[in-house]
Amino acid sequence: MNKLEINVSGVILAAGKASRMGRDKLSLPFRGKPLLQHVINAARQSCLKSVTVVIPEASGLEQALDMRGCKIVNVVRQDFGQAESLKAGLRAAMDGVDGCMVLLGDQPLITTDTIDMLAGAFAQQHECWVAPVQEGMRGNPITIPSTWFPRVFELEGDTGARPLLAEPGLALRLVRINEVGPFIDVDTEPEYQRLLEKYETRTA
Repeated sequence: MNKLEINVSGVILAAGKASRMGRDKLSLPFRGKPLLQHVINAARQSCLKSVTVVIPEASGLEQALDMRGCKIVNVVRQDFGQAESLKAGLRAAMDGVDGCMVLLGDQPLITTDTIDMLAGAFAQQHECWVAPVQEGMRGNPITIPSTWFPRVFELEGDTGARPLLAEPGLALRLVRINEVGPFIDVDTEPEYQRLLEKYETRTA
C-alpha cells in the first residue's frame, strides 16, 4: 500500500514511573542505544504521519535521546497513570488523522516493518482497532480509530486504552506478526537481563 494512503499518527508512551524496575529503564543501554531510542527510530522511519513522544518533565530523556522530527509532550504528574500520558499524547497527535498508533517505550525490538504492516492494515479498515497477534497472544502497538478518541479522553488511571477493547460493538482486527517485537517489553530487571542475553548480539 502506498504510504501516502496511510493517515495514522504515532504516540510513544514513555512517561511511566517504572516502579517494577526501580530505576529509569528507558535510558538503559541496548545495542549501543537507550531502550527508548530503538522505538523512536522505528517509528520515525515508518509510514506514520507524525511521531509524538510522551516523557516525564525534567527527566533528562530529551538530552539523552535523538528525537529530531518528533513532537515532545512533557507529563508533569507521572502518578496520574498511563491514561493521562495517552491522553496528553493523543491531544498532540489527533488532528486530521484517521487513527493513532500507541507504541510503548519499553519495546526496543519493535521494527519499522511491523509498524508499517499494522498501519497498512488499519488503512484498509478505518473503523477497526488494530493489534498484533502471535500464537494467540495479543501485543502492542494498538491502533485506535479516530471515532474512538472521545472515549479515550474518558479513561483514568494506569490502564492505557486496553479497557476499551472490551466495549460492546468494538471492531478489532488482529494482524499476525512473525517478529517478536510487539510481544517483548521490559518491566523488570530480570526481563532486561533476558533481553540482553537473548537479543543484544543478534537480530530479533
